[in-house]
Amino acid sequence: MKINKLFIVAACASTLFASCGQTAEDRQRQYANASLADGDAFAMIKFVGENGNYLVNLADVAAKQSTSAEVKNVAAKIKEAYAAVLPELDNLAKELHVGDAQRGVPAFQIPASIGSDSTSAFNDKAFLALVVEKQGEINTRLSHEEHNTNKDVIHVSEESLKKVEEIYTLAGGKVQEHHH
Repeated sequence: MKINKLFIVAACASTLFASCGQTAEDRQRQYANASLADGDAFAMIKFVGENGNYLVNLADVAAKQSTSAEVKNVAAKIKEAYAAVLPELDNLAKELHVGDAQRGVPAFQIPASIGSDSTSAFNDKAFLALVVEKQGEINTRLSHEEHNTNKDVIHVSEESLKKVEEIYTLAGGKVQEHHH
């Protein structure tokens, strides 16, 4: 009889403890905005999301205001690449519980150096320089995620990098050769 009672108590206790772990994890996500992403992945999602949206908005302005075929080509490539990258990044953010409120995108402002008002001409060189700077930072963030421990983060970062690498070189960025 004592063995039966011990067995029943052990079964009840294990069921109780097994259900508590999931509940605590759900509560942590719900009330503390906990994320399943590590710090590097969280920063990459936030950075690429913000800067990718910024580049898309900037490409819209460049496509309308610039007369340069090179600038229009870079703007079209930005829109094309980020039309695929940003939804994948949003799906990854949802999967890892990186909420939209945490990833917030700042208000879009055209830099004065590019020509943000109707009285100044659009500065093609400043636009291309800004694209090289922003895209270089994005490429660096995406390439660092190849060492992440989450296979989904690695996959999304590798696929995204393949889609956006060309923007950097189209805008005039120099790819450095790695010598071993």
